[in-house]
Amino acid sequence: MKLLKPASFSILLLSAWIAPSLPGQIGEENLVEVKFTTLNWAPSVIRDLKFESDSEVQTATVYNRGLSIPVNYKGPANLVFFRETAHPQTGEMVRTPVAQTRLPKNLNEVLLVFQKKTNSQREFYRVYPIPRNRKQFPRGSYQIFNFSDFSITGKIDDEMFTLAKQDSVIVELPAQQTTTIEVKFARSEGDEWKLAYSSLWGHKTDNRVNIFMFNSDDPVNPIEIRRYKEFVPAEQPAEEQ
Repeated sequence: MKLLKPASFSILLLSAWIAPSLPGQIGEENLVEVKFTTLNWAPSVIRDLKFESDSEVQTATVYNRGLSIPVNYKGPANLVFFRETAHPQTGEMVRTPVAQTRLPKNLNEVLLVFQKKTNSQREFYRVYPIPRNRKQFPRGSYQIFNFSDFSITGKIDDEMFTLAKQDSVIVELPAQQTTTIEVKFARSEGDEWKLAYSSLWGHKTDNRVNIFMFNSDDPVNPIEIRRYKEFVPAEQPAEEQ
């Protein structure tokens, strides 16, 4: 089992909500070049979000049933998604920000998880930037992210782990073929642990699985757990010369 560095994950979470940067504040040190993948937490698709990369306006669609294809981004570390509408009098295109986050400078790829702000009168999303390192996240492994307000203890097959709030972990199972594994999660409540999830999952060595935990509106079980699979083809051996 491998543990991700909690510091990297926590620092990125602090940037889920940031104030917009003024154009004059963008210097060379604030520019990044990174690939980002998106996922919408709500049961809907966010279509036609605009963002600017390398001085060109591009469009992104954020899906809820699976991760998007990685998008190359080059620009300010403060990434802003916006809608474009025509001014009713002048016809000039006006940009209205609907989501923003701060991208890291020292990573090649991040996953952006969108969560709609339910208490907002207009369209707006919190964006959680999550580091992605495919070398640390191989085929047949499970990456668990705890966005909830509870500490979590878990069991995937025979591997046990504990997650603090805003923490993450990668669980690598011994190499095995398709099989069934036991999965359990419990949340902290005072000095006790309460079972939050228990099930049997099919395990395939050609998948890697992202598991996310957020707060829910259910008073009985205030944690919502979702998983998203990614198919990872096996590496082909190099041909002999």
